[in-house]
Amino acid sequence: MAYRLVTAPLSLGDVSVISPRATPAFFDFSIPIARGDSWHTTSQDVLESSVASLTAKERRLNYLLKQTVASREASVVAVPAVLLEAVQTFDTHVSALGALYPSYEFPLARGTDRIRLAIVNACGAVAAKLVAYRPSYPTRLSELYAATSEISISYVAFQATALSLGDRCAAAVAARHLRHVGQLLLSLHDLVPYESVRELQLRGLQATTDNLWEVAGVTGCA
Repeated sequence: MAYRLVTAPLSLGDVSVISPRATPAFFDFSIPIARGDSWHTTSQDVLESSVASLTAKERRLNYLLKQTVASREASVVAVPAVLLEAVQTFDTHVSALGALYPSYEFPLARGTDRIRLAIVNACGAVAAKLVAYRPSYPTRLSELYAATSEISISYVAFQATALSLGDRCAAAVAARHLRHVGQLLLSLHDLVPYESVRELQLRGLQATTDNLWEVAGVTGCA
């Protein structure tokens, strides 16, 4: 990918500190700006970048899925079978995406980046302990629903991208994963209304599930 350097002059009052023609090294604030005529990406670049983005989203979705199951188990209530099945299904997604371009070096693969990531994770772990934030099961379901919706859009875009660039193998993987995502979305759509009402009941409110069939798409999995 090629870039064209553009120098922006910096002025103090009427005195020009930086000139577009001669910029002192110490005051060089030139930044690489991608220009349309110098944008040399290949189909492989686009597809690999899409896979990297999807891999990150899959890992987050997998984490939220397991945390949702753990929050239900912590309340000593049976975990819905659809969530247990989803954990097993989505565990295979990251490896399937990685198999598409095994030679691709992900941005966080370098040693220095691993160290930075470890520091960030350590700080995040300490912050989590200090805050001691423990979302309820319905809250976890809502977070999972949002993440699932986001990744479904990403897979639609990736499948279209792969097909348009002639990579039918990547498109097939996207289609298969998209079916799994769609099934999870439908399951969550059925679970969320009932779990929201149960949360109200735990707070002592006289909430009933009798009329939840009116919620669009709910099949009655109370």
